[in-house]
Amino acid sequence: MAHSTNELLRAVLNSKRTPSSSGRSNGGGSKQSSRRGTPKSSLSTRGSRAVSRNVSDDEMDDSMSIASDDTWLGYDLDEEQDPSLDDSFVRENWESRLHGAIDALSEKRVSVREKALAAVVKILSHVYVGEGLESSSLTCLESVRKCARAAKSTIEAQLALCGVALWFVNFGVDSEEYGSVSDQLKALILDKAKHASLRALSMGALGMVNFIAGADYRDAAQLMDVLHKQILEPSLVSRQQEDPAVVRQALETYGLLMTVVLDGNMSLGDQMFDSAFDAHIRALAADEIDVRVAAAQNFALVHSALAHEDRQQHPTNAEQLGSSPPTVRIQSPVFEFERQEELVATLRMLRHQSSKKHGKRDTTTQRAMMRDVLKVIESGEAPSFRLAFHGRAVLFDDWSRIVRLSAFRAVLGGGLPVHFVENPLLQDVFHVDFHANDGDLAANVARVVVDPSSELAKIRTKNMEKRRRDAQRAKSHDIDDY
Repeated sequence: MAHSTNELLRAVLNSKRTPSSSGRSNGGGSKQSSRRGTPKSSLSTRGSRAVSRNVSDDEMDDSMSIASDDTWLGYDLDEEQDPSLDDSFVRENWESRLHGAIDALSEKRVSVREKALAAVVKILSHVYVGEGLESSSLTCLESVRKCARAAKSTIEAQLALCGVALWFVNFGVDSEEYGSVSDQLKALILDKAKHASLRALSMGALGMVNFIAGADYRDAAQLMDVLHKQILEPSLVSRQQEDPAVVRQALETYGLLMTVVLDGNMSLGDQMFDSAFDAHIRALAADEIDVRVAAAQNFALVHSALAHEDRQQHPTNAEQLGSSPPTVRIQSPVFEFERQEELVATLRMLRHQSSKKHGKRDTTTQRAMMRDVLKVIESGEAPSFRLAFHGRAVLFDDWSRIVRLSAFRAVLGGGLPVHFVENPLLQDVFHVDFHANDGDLAANVARVVVDPSSELAKIRTKNMEKRRRDAQRAKSHDIDDY
């Protein structure tokens, strides 16, 4: 099975040496990396995407915290050699360390730039710096982008791409840098001469950048069209050779952007997925379980959204009245894909597939995902679980929230809990409010989850859309003035 982007990057960082530009390394691991091999929680490093895969696992309740989980990059692998990368040290001294790391990005030695980039990535992922570094935020972005353009090693390029995505998580909502960054990342994605890990990382970064700073759903739709026509259609339908890690990331990025399109224009989302339906069906037959799981998740996401829209347009008598007699069970209209029978048959086959070829762990992951997807397609039952962030339980009970959670966790890794509590962006995206008095926090009783249909959630969504429109108008105004 193909390695995930996270695993590729972890393998490179574990090698303890600077690979050549071709991406080769000796592949050797250190004692420290071995020690880190056992995660501290049930959400393992390998399972950085397991939040979206094994969504019905019983252990994922309000008592679970992912704060102690290893990060997806594994920057902590060098903490014994460099104590400055320790979490507590980073949070206490982040501003001075970040300025020093940014200055070091202009050094000539590759190893110095790699170390500086690791510090930048560590800080931006584990500290919300959006309100404390505004004066030099653009300098940080330009320095990281320069490293990505002129990288002399695969490590440097990989860390720089991660830094770009993290910059937008911290600063990107009101940013006017989307256009130039988007062009840079898109060029990397479409350059098949580049290492697959770099193309996949570029794709994940661009998906996050678009999600945060794109003007509206039309920007997301344009990028989805590129992913479909340039990656998914050629590799899955026309059978042109493509690295599985790139295909998997294309499917995951497509899913993240689909959440934007479905929110903005349900009809357009329906049309776009209809065009990509065949590619997704073929992805379910891929050799790699990662690819199958990513495709299945997109089926669940789109089906649940369209089924909800269908129920809104064709409510049952009980829904119109707001209640129904306890002895009468009235079924809501069930949305179906045109090729639903084929899809359901494939999902059932994958759910019961033997573990002889792929191993028990990977097959268990596949079965869990297919089970959850079948539930939403056949009965409209969405998965539901809670994650605890600093004592507050956040509910994830629909596929859009689950897909977005998976994307942010892939970028932030072990820093996700910090950003959930401190970063307004994540609170807007997930409609969560962590504000409470100190007494409630200490007693661990204030579990604040804002209903996506509440007025507060609607206001936050409108504010986010307004910021995107204002940014787009500003860019258009600058072009007109020029």
